[in-house]
Amino acid sequence: MSSKLTYLFMRGVIRFFVILRSNFLSFLTLTTVIFMYHVFWVAGSGTAGFLNHLSQANTIRVYLANNNDIIAEQILSSIKVLDNVTSAKYYSQKDAKAFAVANAPKAATLESFAEEFFPSFIEIYPSDTLEETLDKIVTEAGHIKGVDEVSYGKEYMIKFKAIGRGAWLFITAMSVLFALSAVFVVYNTIKLSLYKYKEEIKLYSLVGATRPFISVPYLFGSFFLSLFAYLCSLIIFAAVFIPFNSRILIQAGINIYDVPDIKYFILSCIIVCIIGVISARASVISFLKQVSSINED
Repeated sequence: MSSKLTYLFMRGVIRFFVILRSNFLSFLTLTTVIFMYHVFWVAGSGTAGFLNHLSQANTIRVYLANNNDIIAEQILSSIKVLDNVTSAKYYSQKDAKAFAVANAPKAATLESFAEEFFPSFIEIYPSDTLEETLDKIVTEAGHIKGVDEVSYGKEYMIKFKAIGRGAWLFITAMSVLFALSAVFVVYNTIKLSLYKYKEEIKLYSLVGATRPFISVPYLFGSFFLSLFAYLCSLIIFAAVFIPFNSRILIQAGINIYDVPDIKYFILSCIIVCIIGVISARASVISFLKQVSSINED
């Protein structure tokens, strides 16, 4: 049994090189499909992750009815004893202006504005970012005398969460389309190779060759073809994306796209190889149905 499997394995290796040589354009197409999926995954998951980050509220802002520092300190003390409040910090009008200048893009023009244009506020740091917790703090803080408005941007969080869910649905749908593209490429590549050796396969059938004897080498060949295409796509991805991300995107202030972790590459490689083998099997079965006198056992 082991000698037979070894023989079929070696025939599979030979089939791989034959397919690679005779259908090199198909190999390039498969490599391109996988490479484009790497790019799409990084872009899609990075964008979805960024939207998810935007949907998380790390602080709650409390605007005061007046800018009296003494009253503000009293309100701050009342806020700090609320449940689920880790800490809170008071920003006077002077502090509020400095905060705006430090955090707003192209904030040089804000320097010329008087401090009176910047309302004082209190920044609350909750113990967690669950919506129920945030809503509870907002309600309790809103009842404190001297508080004008309490908000953590809930309406924007809801919008960003909805967009993020839509992004992941789009990623899932596109993943299916990329998988179908890979199936189409491998299926037709193997079918072309089978037609090329049609007369040889018929000859095998006449001497009693079984279906596994004919199909297994193509399954091995498809596995190696898929694996090699994946490795080549990985090399191209590393050569193109890493320099582009570090030299252009990050330099431009776009720092939301990262190289996927090792789990992604292992899982995607396994999926690509499985797709290759299944597609090859479907192609072989379809072809053998057209060839008579092939033994079933």
